[in-house]
Amino acid sequence: MTSFDSTQPPPPPAPAAGLREGVARLLQDWSLEATLPKPEEIAALGTQLAPGTRVYLSALPHVTWQRLLDAARAVAQAGLEPVPHVAVRNYDSRAELAEFLAGLREAGGGRRVLAVAGDRETPRGPFSGSLQLIESGLLQEAGVGSVDIAGYPDGHARLSYAELAAALRSKVWAARSAGLQVQVLTQFSFDSKTLLSWLIQLRYEFPQLPVRVGLAGPASAGTLFRYALRCGVRTTARGLGRGLRLLGRAGREQTPLRIVRALAEGWTLQERGELGLHFYSFGGIARTAAWARALAGGEIDPERGER
Repeated sequence: MTSFDSTQPPPPPAPAAGLREGVARLLQDWSLEATLPKPEEIAALGTQLAPGTRVYLSALPHVTWQRLLDAARAVAQAGLEPVPHVAVRNYDSRAELAEFLAGLREAGGGRRVLAVAGDRETPRGPFSGSLQLIESGLLQEAGVGSVDIAGYPDGHARLSYAELAAALRSKVWAARSAGLQVQVLTQFSFDSKTLLSWLIQLRYEFPQLPVRVGLAGPASAGTLFRYALRCGVRTTARGLGRGLRLLGRAGREQTPLRIVRALAEGWTLQERGELGLHFYSFGGIARTAAWARALAGGEIDPERGER
C-alpha cells in the first residue's frame, strides 16, 4: 500500500485541457474557511456568494461549542451551508457532542461536518481522535450524511507519512462502512510539486475519493509564513527556501494562483475523481471570498493574475 509519501516522483500527467477551462472546473464548487467570523462578516458573505456555498467554521480550543453553533446558525441564515470543524477533544462527553450535532441540525446545518481531533493536547472527554467520532454512530443519529477528513500533503509535525496514510485509510473505510459520504480536505500547501505528488499517490489507492485541496487565500507573505509555522506545515527544501525568500517581501500580497494553475495545467485530476478547491481566509474572509469569486467568474486572468 502506498504511504502517500510526497517525496516519491509522480507518474507522468495526462494531457491537460486549456488553462481557463481547467481553472473553471476546479472552481465550480469552491469553499471557504473562517475562524470566529463576526455576524456582519457572515451577513456580507450572504450577499456576495452563491446560495449554498460551503463555509467551514474552525473550532479552536478556547471557543465553546455554543459559540460555534451560533456561527453555524448565522451562516445558514445567510443562505450558505455551514460546515463546522468537530474537534472531538473539545467535548466533555458523548452526550455533549450529541447535543452540539443536534443543535447544528436545528440551526439549519448538519448535513456535513469536518471531523478532526483538535489542537487540544489533552482530551477533555472520551474522544481523542476523529476516527472515534466516525465509528461512534453519533453522526448518523444526528442526520449527518457526509464527513470530511483531513489530509496532509506536506506532512505533519508529529506524525510520519506512513502514520498519516494509515490514519486516512482507516477513516475512509470506517466512514464508508458506516454509510457516510467521505471527502478529504487538505491542509494548505505552498509547494505545488509536493501537493500534486501527494494527490497522485492518494489516487492509486482511492481513485474516486473526492478531494478538496486547501489553499491559503490572498494575504501578505509574512502572514502566510506565520500561519505555516503555527499550523506545522512541513515543506520540501525548495518550498522552505521559497518561504524564506517571501519574508523579504513580507508586506506584499501573495495569492494561490500559482498552485491553481499547476492543478489546472498539468494534471487532469478531475477525471480521476472529484477535485475541488478550499480557501483558508488568513488575509480576511471578505478579501479571500472576493478573490476566489473573481477567479471563478473569469475576472482574473489565470495566465497573468490580472483582472
